[in-house]
Amino acid sequence: MTFSPVSVPSSASRSINWGILGTGAIAHRFAADFVHVTDARLVAIGSRSGEKARAFGNRFGIPRQHGSYRELADDPDVHVVYIATPASAHKANIELCLRAGKAVLCEKPLTVNAHEAEEVIDLARRKNLFLMEAMWTRFLPLIVRLRELLAQRVIGEIRHVMADLGSQVMFDSDSRVHSEELGGGALLQKGAYLLSLASMIVGSPTSVKSLSVPGKAGVDEHTGVLLGYSGGCLATLWCSVGVRSGRQGTIVGTQGQIVIHDPIVCPSSLSLRLYDSRRRHYAPLTAEAESRLKARFLRYAKCSRLIRKLRERFRALSDRILYGIRSSTICLPPMGEGLHYQVSEVNRCLRAGKLESDIMSLDESLSIMATMDRIREQDEKTHAETL
Repeated sequence: MTFSPVSVPSSASRSINWGILGTGAIAHRFAADFVHVTDARLVAIGSRSGEKARAFGNRFGIPRQHGSYRELADDPDVHVVYIATPASAHKANIELCLRAGKAVLCEKPLTVNAHEAEEVIDLARRKNLFLMEAMWTRFLPLIVRLRELLAQRVIGEIRHVMADLGSQVMFDSDSRVHSEELGGGALLQKGAYLLSLASMIVGSPTSVKSLSVPGKAGVDEHTGVLLGYSGGCLATLWCSVGVRSGRQGTIVGTQGQIVIHDPIVCPSSLSLRLYDSRRRHYAPLTAEAESRLKARFLRYAKCSRLIRKLRERFRALSDRILYGIRSSTICLPPMGEGLHYQVSEVNRCLRAGKLESDIMSLDESLSIMATMDRIREQDEKTHAETL
């Protein structure tokens, strides 16, 4: 059955009604964070189990509790559906909701490959319905500020992007993280964040090199990626579901660098280091002089906590005096878990009559998925050659 698009309130005085499809861990986090949304209501939950839908709805005060995904999609009081199922189910779930006339926010990755992404994007555009990948990190206050800094070219021409995201996930053959059928593995579960960050900063790559290490269940446990861009920039990305990493990002430019602090998926702060272009060609300290300087302050650093703090302050001061480097830290912690900012973006777009977000466009989601496909093709070829 095909429905006409649901009419979304254009006035900010009227709430947009949301439903959640799925009752897993990310759905719980999304519902808990919805309390920070002021111009929308969470009115419905859909699960394949009526019991799970009732338990979820009662926990978060959601009045409309549906025992099937179709019931949720057909609910006339729901304007937007957030899809919180495993990646392997995204295509079918997106199509179900779009055909029911609903706007859709789908958990990342949008689908498991570019072909599926292209199909759901085409369907949304044919039906004139809103669709967005839930790359929630794009809308965090600190990442919004990062985009402003990059737009102002404060660090000059970008030459290198480095980012890593590793978590030690205990092996569980039934977990979506370790299941190929559910869209598991380091690339889909973690790498999607890093590829999205690189895409936001420098766009689509012209060359892709990668290498992965398979885990017990056959999905990639660690994946390393090297991306090349037409402007002369490189991106080095590494993701893992086997070990925890520093979970940081560094953007290197011709006039400075930006470090996004741990955790890179939900950062509260970044460091900005700007070089004095007038002193860029001055010779730094000799290795011997630098070694003496470090040794002197290391001795003092052992004396007291106060001196250790002074040492840190002196480091920034010496960088500025000796090398012309100015350092600063920007702190913009998110409210709650930060998942609600993407809801506000969807609401803003819907009230403006937009069918997709400029910040997380469908074309960009498709481009990122195409890069993922290229990475997996290389890995499959490499693994086949080693057998």
